Amino acid sequence: MKTLSLFIITAFIIVLAESCKSTGMQALTQGKYYTACFQAIDKLRSSPDNEKATNALMQAYPLAVHYTERETEHLLTSVSDANRYQKIFELYSVMNSIATEISRCPAALQIIPHADYYSAQLETARNMAAEESYMLAVNSLSVGTRSAARQAYFQFQKTNSIFPGYRDVAVKMQQAKWMATLKVVLEQIPVNGQYKISAEFFQNKVFEYFSTSIRNEFIQIFSPEEAEDINLYPDQIIRLNFIDFVVGQMRESRNSYEVKRDSVKTGTYKDRDGISHDVYGTVKATVTSRKIEVSSSGILNALIIDYRTNVILSQQRFPGTFIWSDSYATFNGDERALSRKELDMCRRSAPSAPPPPQEMFVQFTVPIFNNLTQFIQNYYRRY
Repeated sequence: MKTLSLFIITAFIIVLAESCKSTGMQALTQGKYYTACFQAIDKLRSSPDNEKATNALMQAYPLAVHYTERETEHLLTSVSDANRYQKIFELYSVMNSIATEISRCPAALQIIPHADYYSAQLETARNMAAEESYMLAVNSLSVGTRSAARQAYFQFQKTNSIFPGYRDVAVKMQQAKWMATLKVVLEQIPVNGQYKISAEFFQNKVFEYFSTSIRNEFIQIFSPEEAEDINLYPDQIIRLNFIDFVVGQMRESRNSYEVKRDSVKTGTYKDRDGISHDVYGTVKATVTSRKIEVSSSGILNALIIDYRTNVILSQQRFPGTFIWSDSYATFNGDERALSRKELDMCRRSAPSAPPPPQEMFVQFTVPIFNNLTQFIQNYYRRY
């Protein structure tokens, strides 16, 4: 039997990870016979003459066999246990794994030369467990709720791990997954004119975020076109619209101030002996600085709506602002009075051109996007 359930595989890995530091005696005294066997076998691989591991395996294996047979008999009579055959399948799977590990360890093989394989019992249990798991999933799926469909999906997964390809389990898994999935349509943002493309860019970013960042396999987002193509009746609608936005508001401010610098060479003179001397003084200038600001801002209204009842499940508004600015200056007076920064500003005769309106629209949506995605993340975390 090559296929083990996820439970068995996980347990086996944990046991082997712990076995390197144990001989199995402690697990044996705690009644963990399977664990004691795995740990003792692993210890015997690295230390074939280890007395504690030898004693642990010698005692633990017969107890594991007895425990398996007793538990199997008990489960077969426990008609109220809906998972009894799955549990029996797991018990036989572990015993077969122990037998395989013994056969791969010469020291263990000397201690237990005839470890039992439960091949026939395992095959019978596998068929019964698969049918049991399959019917549990079908019953959950028939309830008709998303939560029950989610349970059915995981149960069908378990069926497939017990018996890959059992009946129509692959189709049923897809059916359960679709029923369990919260289907959300992101509506188009109603912006026309020159900002239509910019609004679509923003919406595409939201769609991409939702599709890649919501870490829940049971939530799926659709565009209106996708929903229409498959005749989808969604569970929820995300409706985004800009209730107010202004692009390209310009404001200019100016400021005039006087600057001066001392100890600047202003000329020369010759003394009576004809020797030249530098003349130092204070130079002045009046600087007029001009600052141009172009602001763009808007408010996005976000609603999450129940499609069937049209009830607003959550709503929030997100403001955003982007300000582009540039400065230049002129002066009257002596250029030498200016600092390097003032001189650079005065060498510009006019400000730079602001970004195109479409780009400024995108820029003011940057903080809106960050807050909106956090809002979406927080809301859908509950599902």
